Amino acid sequence: MTIIKIIDTFTFYGIDVILLAALTAICVQICKLTFLKKIKKKLLTFLPFMLGTLFYATYGAIINLSINYLLEEYVTVLEHGISVGAVATLLYVLYEQFVREKKYLSPAEGIISTLIEGYVPKSSVEKVAATIAEAIEKDVTGNGATRCAEILKQNVDCETTEVDVQLLSKLIIETLAHTTAI
Repeated sequence: MTIIKIIDTFTFYGIDVILLAALTAICVQICKLTFLKKIKKKLLTFLPFMLGTLFYATYGAIINLSINYLLEEYVTVLEHGISVGAVATLLYVLYEQFVREKKYLSPAEGIISTLIEGYVPKSSVEKVAATIAEAIEKDVTGNGATRCAEILKQNVDCETTEVDVQLLSKLIIETLAHTTAI
């Protein structure tokens, strides 16, 4: 797509689509972080388009002061609503690629976070992995598995048994030992 076509698209749809797309992108992120945490990622793909269409329909009804506008111009509403969703998706991608600072994990933290995922709540996986990595790094007694198990006990889900915690802590120590030995 050339730059002329992109500019033509925005001049055809107008600034209202861009502003509604920004609102849509913000609402989608709020939904993802709050009540849609456990929904499958594949289903979240359609959320910007559904919200964009809903927001544009609401906007169209308010601007035209009529619900009949939605029934008479439903093709326009759907077209602009999907455009709002597409621009919202574009804004999100631009934000992720260029604006948001990514927290980079050390190799040990990456390994640990992969191993403890599913045992520790998703919101605290990186923090717990960093704590375990730091504890193992500072350990000079050779009891890294014990310290790792203590940290895991404090942070695991209630369904995880004591045996699972012990085995997981030993697995973490062994994995880290083999990766640093290579």
